[in-house]
Amino acid sequence: MIPKNNTLNCLLVVALLVIVFQAGCTTTTVKEAPLSSAEAVETTSPVSAAGPGTGLTEITDSNQIPGFRDDYGRIELLYTVDKSRVYFEKVESYPDSFKSIGFTPEKQIETLKLFRDGYVSSKSPQELTEFIAKNFRVFQVTGKENRGEVNFTGYGFAFSDKDVTHKTSLAYDLDLKTSAHFGSLGLHVTPIRSIATDDRVFPPGGLAFVVIEEATNLNEKGQAGKSFFTLTHDSRSSTKTTDRAEIFFGIGEDAVQKAENFNATGKLYYLLKR
Repeated sequence: MIPKNNTLNCLLVVALLVIVFQAGCTTTTVKEAPLSSAEAVETTSPVSAAGPGTGLTEITDSNQIPGFRDDYGRIELLYTVDKSRVYFEKVESYPDSFKSIGFTPEKQIETLKLFRDGYVSSKSPQELTEFIAKNFRVFQVTGKENRGEVNFTGYGFAFSDKDVTHKTSLAYDLDLKTSAHFGSLGLHVTPIRSIATDDRVFPPGGLAFVVIEEATNLNEKGQAGKSFFTLTHDSRSSTKTTDRAEIFFGIGEDAVQKAENFNATGKLYYLLKR
């Protein structure tokens, strides 16, 4: 009887060890499967680039596009849009990195023409937003740490009409009868409606939309919440980065003072006809 009992006891011990081992494996699997909350956020928060060599990502969820409310003058915008069309009609070469995601000069011309028609005919920001969502691809600048945050600063020039004759990029515009700054594309840049960016990662001449979320200077707090369309007509040494853009404020002491006081964070988007 003793040998039989010992055998039975051994079998019971082995069976118990097997059960414990299986339970331990199952528990380990359950603990390792879920992502921690930090890991889950990290996988969804950053904005990935739409194409190699660009600082853009395409928004594929229409619920994520901004409301396209324009807070500045219509005439200045239409004038600047037409200037960009002239650039694209004459440009001989364009960066391949932008062509690869659709930003060809031909498509840019179509974009500007269609946008102009929709902008003029829309009777409200809501109607314009619906028009853009239906007819345009919307790209967001990846910004700081790929999270979409862009630092906006300003620039301008203090020269008066009599000073600009021999200044690089400054001239007297006979059509407007005033001193003018000609950006890196050779186009007359327009206050607010023209910006300077890194032309290696943002499409030169492209139609953009700025959303100012927060102004850091006390004198410019009223700019927070402003949004407006603009065009990329310039590139400066201070904008050679994927998370910064400079807004042109104009020529004259007042313009320079406003530019020097302006420092804000926000979002930057580009539009392209579908």
